[in-house]
Amino acid sequence: MIPLSFYLVTDTHYFEPSLGASGKAFDNYMRKEQYFMRESSAIVKATFEKLAADKTVDTVLIPGDLSKNGEIESHKGFLKELKKLKESGKKIFVITAGHDYGEKSRAFVGDEQIEVEGTPFEILRELYADYGYSQALAVDDSTLTYVAEIAPKVRLLAINCDSKGNPKGTVDERLEAWIKIQLDEAKKDGCKVFAMCHYPMIPSVPVFDLVGDAKLKDWRRTASFLADNGVEFIFTGHMHIQSINEYVSENGNKIYDICTACLVGSPAKYRKVVFDGEKLTVESFDTPDCGCDPGNLTVREYFDNKFSTAIQNRILDALNGGKGAVKVLKRAGKKIISGITLGGFGRLLWIGVDKSIRKVKFIDFAGNIGVAIFKGDMPYSVETPEGKVIAKVLKRFRFIVKKVEPKLSKNGVEVNLTEMLLNSIYNNKGFSDNNAVIELDKN
Repeated sequence: MIPLSFYLVTDTHYFEPSLGASGKAFDNYMRKEQYFMRESSAIVKATFEKLAADKTVDTVLIPGDLSKNGEIESHKGFLKELKKLKESGKKIFVITAGHDYGEKSRAFVGDEQIEVEGTPFEILRELYADYGYSQALAVDDSTLTYVAEIAPKVRLLAINCDSKGNPKGTVDERLEAWIKIQLDEAKKDGCKVFAMCHYPMIPSVPVFDLVGDAKLKDWRRTASFLADNGVEFIFTGHMHIQSINEYVSENGNKIYDICTACLVGSPAKYRKVVFDGEKLTVESFDTPDCGCDPGNLTVREYFDNKFSTAIQNRILDALNGGKGAVKVLKRAGKKIISGITLGGFGRLLWIGVDKSIRKVKFIDFAGNIGVAIFKGDMPYSVETPEGKVIAKVLKRFRFIVKKVEPKLSKNGVEVNLTEMLLNSIYNNKGFSDNNAVIELDKN
């Protein structure tokens, strides 16, 4: 077959800045956000200009969360950018997700959040008709899931798992039956099928299997269903993380989930994918400089610093509130966590900490670990100073971990929490989360 290549861009969270993105309320809201809201439109424009300039690739996939929070003006602004990208010669296929419709559309003016016009789910198909739906061979009207032939004998199954037509983050039995018809039709026509979906099919890192909103519900069943019906790849977003994972069904069929980070916040990536019939080649790129002022930092440092600070603020804010003794304890805990170093933390728990990281503040360490996990290719094996201290902490609290594990084990899947956490900070999969060549099963 002629190699098929396309760009993969996820979670653009486009916000129309003229709605209002400044003031005290805005600054307070952004303290805990991973991505840039005010700059999102400029980031999208710069990225689309980069894609338009590449005349060797004519297809772009965008699996959901197109707008910040369903503001109709944000959709209008994003559609203007899609139109320019399409006019450059690109075929564009999108699906929508939870941030693209509903009644939570807000902007920020002065000290207040203000309500702005949102977008009903019922008009999304019309809004994005030129970006998948008008080219579709079949559309499931209730969810806006569709199938389109994006190259000769290659079809895209665009699964909308975050719609009014099925429970959030699910592929229910009715939608699964509809998909089965489309996959059988593709097989009959001799077509290869791959999928895209907003939610990750496979947890991006092992510990995310414990987080309800981090992946499709009952993901093993859905992954097995797709793998057993000939789908070998699915392209996802939602978790704002770089990851590539594989799953093998009980019948021995394999599916890969290529999850791509949020475009407009750390790690701020997009991907190029090339499929030649025998292998899938995945390459990741940083979002281009959008004209923001990073001060004395590089653009990448500026993005990562924003995310690290957001993680730290979430941790510290969790120690606010309460009454009486609880409030006093939380306040004391917040003070300790804000100032304690890893060396001091180690002394509290009677564990050794490598001298290379003893002076690192605990709160900075937590932020850096979080950023590293979302960048993919997590570097902290138990041979590194960081990995060693995490392993020692888990060992110190093993008596608690053992009590928690049975409660986390569900549906016949036993949880080894220590192994799960350590494998979440270290990539032991044998291939990169960012740049990989995946060979197809010739059988």
